[in-house]
Amino acid sequence: MNGEETAYWLDSVVPAPLEFKDVDGHRLALADVGKGENLVATTRFAEVDTGLQAHDPEDGRDKDVRCEIVAVARAGQAEIAQVVIEAAELLADARVIPAQPGTLLPMLGPGRHGVLIAPYLWGGQAPQVKEPDRWTLVVQLVVLSDSEYAYAVEEGVAALQEAVAENDIDLLDWSRLTVD
Repeated sequence: MNGEETAYWLDSVVPAPLEFKDVDGHRLALADVGKGENLVATTRFAEVDTGLQAHDPEDGRDKDVRCEIVAVARAGQAEIAQVVIEAAELLADARVIPAQPGTLLPMLGPGRHGVLIAPYLWGGQAPQVKEPDRWTLVVQLVVLSDSEYAYAVEEGVAALQEAVAENDIDLLDWSRLTVD
């Protein structure tokens, strides 16, 4: 997909009207999704190959797996956009860090780190597009504090997710992100 096709696809799957803007050299989709929450998504990150491949049982071929990154938070769109850009640039520069659920991303700003997860915005399977040689889907970026990131590194992402649920930590509330 090219940028225009990606914009059309995202516009059809995000449950809010999207506005497309160029921010620091990145084309982003932005939306107010209600309840004080904003969404920011990349629209051209699927052009970056982070090395993922999958076998498609329908046609028996291996395909590149690409993604667009989405973040949702109770924070300003500019603040969310900056973190999404940091994550996209970190993944693009490294080209060896897979852009897939469970991937931890260090230093997305002072006291901010990230983890990619399967998106819960849609309450089921992540939106995806199958092309002849590529799958494109959405991964969600969740921003972590220094202590949450350290816990995920030591105990694992699954343990972090359990701890978040057990302790009712609101990952959408970025006011919890203070420099430890």
